[in-house]
Amino acid sequence: MTKSLTQRHVLRLWLPLAAMWLLMSLEQPTLSAVIARLPEPTLNLAAYGLTFSIALIVESPVIMFLTLATALARSQQAYGMLMRFTHLMAWGLTAFHLLLGLSPLYAWILGELVGAPAEVIEPSRIAFLLMTPWTGAIAYRRMWQGVMIRYGRTQFLFLTTAIRLLATGAVAMAGLASGALPGASVAGLAISVGVIADAAAAGVLVRPVVHQHLSSQQPGDFILQWPYLLRFYIPLAMTSLINLAAQPIVSLGLSRGPLPLESLAVWPVVSGLTFLLRSGGVALQEVAVALLADRESYQILRRFARSLALALTGVAALVTLTPLANLWFTGVTDLPTDLAGMARTAAAILVLVPALTVLTSWQRGVLVHFSRTGAITVATAINITVLLAVVLGGVRVLPWPGVATAALALSASLIAEVVYLTSRARGARRAAAWT
Repeated sequence: MTKSLTQRHVLRLWLPLAAMWLLMSLEQPTLSAVIARLPEPTLNLAAYGLTFSIALIVESPVIMFLTLATALARSQQAYGMLMRFTHLMAWGLTAFHLLLGLSPLYAWILGELVGAPAEVIEPSRIAFLLMTPWTGAIAYRRMWQGVMIRYGRTQFLFLTTAIRLLATGAVAMAGLASGALPGASVAGLAISVGVIADAAAAGVLVRPVVHQHLSSQQPGDFILQWPYLLRFYIPLAMTSLINLAAQPIVSLGLSRGPLPLESLAVWPVVSGLTFLLRSGGVALQEVAVALLADRESYQILRRFARSLALALTGVAALVTLTPLANLWFTGVTDLPTDLAGMARTAAAILVLVPALTVLTSWQRGVLVHFSRTGAITVATAINITVLLAVVLGGVRVLPWPGVATAALALSASLIAEVVYLTSRARGARRAAAWT
């Protein structure tokens, strides 16, 4: 793939991945729209936002399984070791999720640590327990999808994600029609069913790929040992953990700033739209990991990244800085008028986030190629430090609702991360004489 790499080849690999992330990004706006149409929408939107934040932290150690499999599933022996690692992480984290949801620690985290309003804690706990299969299913699905990416079967990723979205949507619509469960519980149940369906589909579709490429071990094939696996993976896992700590940090700021309940309700809707707009940028990391091989491929991929950043900036400006924003927040997600105004302001502040996501993914892909995964962890720590400083400082001194401060903090933290990643990636290229 890299010997005759062109912009068309990059686009061909990127498109199915971008479509996958685009479909995934539709999940949260869909669930927010369903919650907004059920009783007590503000309470349940806030509860589900907190639930999803905690669930993401539990899931964080397996987020980078996609990158891990793309980079290391090079032989039958390596794939077998990766699957043993997947079993261990999936079932261990599922047990932790369940214990956390059933223990008093959950209420303490939300009530004392985050400072969430008392009335959202139990609705959030119920939704969290309904999401118990979440982490395990994501672990298997991301491992198998990484194998598909490595061997050029990216069209399968779109199919598995479409199945997930259909399953999630079906459960959400059934919950909306019946009205038997609170909105946060409907969302928790729907997302669990969706990821289970996604993992099952990935498990079926990966079989012919494994049979063709990973069914036998040949002399000279890559041998993966536990020390190398852990050295490669632990920085990536720490990156995910630190990065997803942003969710409760934002919730902490929202809870302690002006209009806390309203800000907690609006943030999942705003972040859902932002994820939709940045989804194409997220897809670039695995493209870089799969295709980057030498100086020539670097130049081609860099041109693609720059073009993508400009394109996504234009789309984001069109959606967030024009009347389309009002159409989204009042028509699609059905927010009340006062909440829709808060959402429009926050979305406008986040207009550069899609382009920053492209740059982050691109530089991370370069660092993974050079096995500099520790630099990615440091960059993420810088991101979280800036986020924490701006959120907690801003909600105390800025007069506007906390959701606007959170949007400002997210933008600032991504800028800081991009600056550091660019510096470290430049150093890695110089060491390889690519400059």
